[in-house]
Amino acid sequence: MNSAMLSGRMKLLFVTDIHGSEVCFRKFLSAIREYRADVALLVGDLSGKVTVPIQQKDETYTCFLMGEELVAKNTAELAEIEKRIANIGYYSYVGSQPEIDGLQKNPEKGDEIFQKLITDRLSRWMKLADEKLRESAAKVYIGVGNDDPFIIDSVLDRSERMTSLTERVVDIGGYEVVTTAFSNPTPWNTPRECSEEELRSKINQLASKVKRMETAIFNFHVPPYGSLLDVAPELKDMEPQAGSASNVGSTAVAELISKYQPLLGLHGHIHESKAAQKIGRTLCVNPGSEYSEGILRGVLLNLENGRIGNYIFTSG
Repeated sequence: MNSAMLSGRMKLLFVTDIHGSEVCFRKFLSAIREYRADVALLVGDLSGKVTVPIQQKDETYTCFLMGEELVAKNTAELAEIEKRIANIGYYSYVGSQPEIDGLQKNPEKGDEIFQKLITDRLSRWMKLADEKLRESAAKVYIGVGNDDPFIIDSVLDRSERMTSLTERVVDIGGYEVVTTAFSNPTPWNTPRECSEEELRSKINQLASKVKRMETAIFNFHVPPYGSLLDVAPELKDMEPQAGSASNVGSTAVAELISKYQPLLGLHGHIHESKAAQKIGRTLCVNPGSEYSEGILRGVLLNLENGRIGNYIFTSG
């Protein structure tokens, strides 16, 4: 650990859970400049969850978005609809009615197209970041969350300006950032979840590489169980129940933050649970997410001499 690296001030921007939102990714790139961040982290659940089929018949394109029928009478209007779909984190697929019906009857083919749509958008994001950040002095990092398919890991590694943090310990200005995308089990059976025992083992393996825990940053997508950061609506038949909430974070994360006491915990996963809370000496933050509204939420922290000076939640 280079202690000299910790003698100055570092402004860190943390954003999570943009779930494929085109406008939120562009806002993230702009926020780096607007907030004059020295370091920026976009980590956790980069992928969207939904594909919107757009039926093409002659020169007319029709789809349903959140219960609303949208009709485009030319390619210019189609582009506007696709932009609207991308901004809320969804993907669009244009095809004839027989093509769309065929995908519904063949889930494997539909999943293949869905994964291609995810990787295509992320590949474009990496190129956009390389272009927009070419003149920036900021150090920019990216990583995945439990919702992200494994196929995207290699896409993130292609960026020249954004460094992947996934399942690694990376020294950032003298602060060792420990990152895992995995969560404890969820009702949705997402790509990167495991038992609490397995998660505990993954974190311990990463933590064993940390040289100086008092200035380490635990960047775990899932928040600690029983905190202000992991409160979510209870589900009944997979539907959120108004007025009823419970803690859904990880007991392993809570246990190991208490054990290791890093400087900072960066978390996401629970969109409704924007909060900051101390666990012992460790400040844990979850900026929450409103990606579907096109709102970029984050947290801006000032680190100085190995300590947290102050922080503020951001929204734009």
